[in-house]
Amino acid sequence: MIRWLWYLSLLLFAIGVIFYFSWALLYDAWADIGLYSITATLIVFSVLGMLLSRVQ
Repeated sequence: MIRWLWYLSLLLFAIGVIFYFSWALLYDAWADIGLYSITATLIVFSVLGMLLSRVQ
């Protein structure tokens, strides 16, 4: 029923992972707190969206 939320969450997860690796490779900043904060926000919201889309 709420299948679009699961796809949106999957997209957010992919954006978070791609953003982390692309930024870290581009700027050689693997341990940057700003990078962690943006990536963690995207991944946490994606996981919560996936969990909420499974609730009936």
